[in-house]
Amino acid sequence: MKTHETLPSDLIIEPLKLKHLSMLEAENKPKYLGIFQILLWKKLFSSLESRFINLIPSRNSTCLVAVERDKIIAYILATPINRRGTCWSISEPYFIGESISFSRYNLLQNLLRKILYESKINTQSFLISINTNDNQNLSVIRQSGFQPLRIIKYWNKKDGTKQRKKEYKENFIWEKLNEENSQQIWRLEQARESINFRSIFDRQWHDIYEKRNALTGIIKSKENNIIAGLIPSICPQYNYSLELIRGLAWDERLNKSIPQRINNMKTSKNNCYIETTSEDNKLNEILNNSNWQIAEERVLLGRSVWKRQNGYKLKSIETELLTNLVGNLQQQQPELPSTMQIGKTK
Repeated sequence: MKTHETLPSDLIIEPLKLKHLSMLEAENKPKYLGIFQILLWKKLFSSLESRFINLIPSRNSTCLVAVERDKIIAYILATPINRRGTCWSISEPYFIGESISFSRYNLLQNLLRKILYESKINTQSFLISINTNDNQNLSVIRQSGFQPLRIIKYWNKKDGTKQRKKEYKENFIWEKLNEENSQQIWRLEQARESINFRSIFDRQWHDIYEKRNALTGIIKSKENNIIAGLIPSICPQYNYSLELIRGLAWDERLNKSIPQRINNMKTSKNNCYIETTSEDNKLNEILNNSNWQIAEERVLLGRSVWKRQNGYKLKSIETELLTNLVGNLQQQQPELPSTMQIGKTK
């Protein structure tokens, strides 16, 4: 089966190289020159991580650059979301120039194709996030084999929101993330996610702990049970993007503890965002009533990767689950005679 097509002759998509810095200097784009210098160092570390995958955790991004007639017109990033590198997130393309022959639709198609089929990223799955109103790019992503997993609301604080002076310490305790409560909040996260979602992003408790920052933490009841938390985003879209999660059973104390926490966060940054799922009406109502507003809605999509194992066998998450399921069913019932012979599928 044909997995990719030949790129148009005028378009080159390749990993970031030193020569691209010279192109930016010739085009007088100092802003992107600094960005590319940082990305080039990250690429170096990423290549080392891929060579010693069992020794060095995967943390650094890899960058692909689209070049048309010796001018850089776009680039795209792929970043590991866990330390084992079993799932990577793909950014939207960053356009830094206008193409002569290709639409942005075509460029996204070619960039995704390059990452999925020709890059040296050794992973089991990919994630990508796109604005729910971007129908054209969403169509390209779906055609590339990505399936929607959830719709995420991004909230930021309205101007003039005052801090709440009264604290409800008799009802809850706020703790910053540590090794112990990271394991507890991870178990809470696992309980609320579907098997398919967990198998794709494959996040472990130490992935949450390692990406903690000054704003992450958990809300505990006076009985010492975790009832909610602000944890690092799986697929962050902003510099400070936190995921607000809670237990499966609703706890009425969250009506007071969440506004207290989010409105007293010590940050002067306007780019601090809180993520909730579109289905969690209770959390969304609390944020709306706490003077937070929806900045945008994005759909998170995932795709499993067919991997060649032992040099000959293709395998994916879905086929492994299906094989196990069929095998279990066959073991539970005796073989029945059949008059119809099923041929081998190609």
